[in-house]
Amino acid sequence: MKKFIIDNIVDIDNNQFDRQQRIDWWSQEKLEKAKVMVVGAGATGNETLKNLALLGIGNIFIVDFDTISTSNLSRAVLFRQGDEGKKKTEIAAIRTKELCLAPNAKIVSFHGDIVWELGTGIYDEMDIVLGCLDNIETRIAINRNCWLTNTPWIDAGIYELAARVSVFIPPQLPCYECSLSPDQVRAARVRYSCDDFKKSMFKEGKMPTVQISSAIASAIQVQEAVKLICGQEITAQKMIFFQGKINDFDIIDLPINPDCYAHATYPEVISIPFSTSATLKEFLTFISEKKYSGSEAKLDFSADRTFIKSVACRSCGKHIEIYRPSFNIYDYETICNSCKEKGINLKQVESEIQTDKVTISQFSLRETESRILKMSLNEIGVPYLHIVAVIDKDGNYKYYKLMGDNNFLLPS
Repeated sequence: MKKFIIDNIVDIDNNQFDRQQRIDWWSQEKLEKAKVMVVGAGATGNETLKNLALLGIGNIFIVDFDTISTSNLSRAVLFRQGDEGKKKTEIAAIRTKELCLAPNAKIVSFHGDIVWELGTGIYDEMDIVLGCLDNIETRIAINRNCWLTNTPWIDAGIYELAARVSVFIPPQLPCYECSLSPDQVRAARVRYSCDDFKKSMFKEGKMPTVQISSAIASAIQVQEAVKLICGQEITAQKMIFFQGKINDFDIIDLPINPDCYAHATYPEVISIPFSTSATLKEFLTFISEKKYSGSEAKLDFSADRTFIKSVACRSCGKHIEIYRPSFNIYDYETICNSCKEKGINLKQVESEIQTDKVTISQFSLRETESRILKMSLNEIGVPYLHIVAVIDKDGNYKYYKLMGDNNFLLPS
């Protein structure tokens, strides 16, 4: 009688991923190598980071500009009493690292405004972007940058006991913006004045919800992300909707808008060893070399941001020197110091009509004044790791990725 011999004994208790690896299409290696950006570290973001950490995602980049408030504590699994006032990204990164089961996991965070302070290049570095947000403006920014770089992204949203998730895989249509109504597009600009300056008295509305909804939304979001990373079929370009109050689960088709502005894609991106700490003059000198865009090359802002040289005082009309990008300017700065000394403020002038401004949309070595050429790219409004547009003397565009910021944003 032939003996039964055991060649190998596997201790499943020592494999922390044993149960999920029993799924026949599962690839733990792909999850460990995946680079995932999580935008928003609030209630849904906390759940998503927790799920990614326990699943063994190896590279996570966390982005948020907010700090922890007392109301976050009942809805955010990574935050504790005593964390109030601290940066969400920093605490979320620490706690995610503690939970993360992937070997040599890399958890990096950025505290800042992703709309204006992080460039398109960061999306180009990622395999997938997960949006855990509560505002339309940021969703629009993510959607456009993902389309420019052909990066998949998954949007999760909550309201009361409802949760919704949509997966977008560029260049497949529709995109997130295709289904936005005119009112929603206007809502995306709610924190800006008619001049596109920040409102100093803006108060953001708070959404009624509970941690149950964020847990459900995150579970669906991360489920679809895992399937996408592992090469499985997913429910893309549709909305997965769950209404907890009546336990109704539905999948909704999203409309396609062929005239949507968000469907642009870079034809080609050239990486260069420049960071946003370089001066505008240094960048233009480099880019004017024959092998790049040649002499008379111009950095072009016309598509995505505005540099303000001066703005007319809303009271007396005298021009006020600004020399900053519009998103770094507050509406109260449209009153000159002389008028402020007289007690005049925004409440006493017409603040909902655009005022006269001197703007610059293109920068060149020959035509841009010395004061601006001495400014850093970041000071004139170029975000970290951005893909900038440069136009040559014949009107042809090339796109350059500022790889010098890579070590700053993604040091590991």
